[in-house]
Amino acid sequence: MRKDLLVAVCLLLTSISAFSPFAFAQSCSKTTPELIKMEVRDAHLIGPDLQRVTLKVRVADTGSKRAAGFQYICPEVAEHTSILFLFAQSHIPNFHMNNVYMPLDIAFIDKDGRIRDIQTMNPVVLGKKNQPRLWSPKTPVSAALEVKGGLFEQLGVTADEWSVTLSNGN
Repeated sequence: MRKDLLVAVCLLLTSISAFSPFAFAQSCSKTTPELIKMEVRDAHLIGPDLQRVTLKVRVADTGSKRAAGFQYICPEVAEHTSILFLFAQSHIPNFHMNNVYMPLDIAFIDKDGRIRDIQTMNPVVLGKKNQPRLWSPKTPVSAALEVKGGLFEQLGVTADEWSVTLSNGN
């Protein structure tokens, strides 16, 4: 009886650890072919009192780059990486957190460069009920900027008061 209980506990712990975020992070990568292809540029975030924050961003300007985003990227890389998603036309995109291993903030940016909405996206946890699967702006946007979770709050960046401009490529 005791041996059966021990086996059951071991199986339970094994199945729980297989679904933990840490187990997923073990299969992460320092880079992906799509991330390598993204051009690195400066994004300038400009606040209401002309505060200015410059971030190095990777530009996801094709369907395959946008689809890849931060998927499979290790948290220690995503912590210091930002991705600016550019769309050919303003629309209401959907973002997911499948195969993403850390929380991200996303700023939705309109055609004039104004940040219209900021949301925090959390990784999908298998078995957790009632968690958001898609994040979308309320109005059409022409870009979205993903950064590590909490960075916008840390910088004081807020929706409707801040805008984003992108430096010219090299």
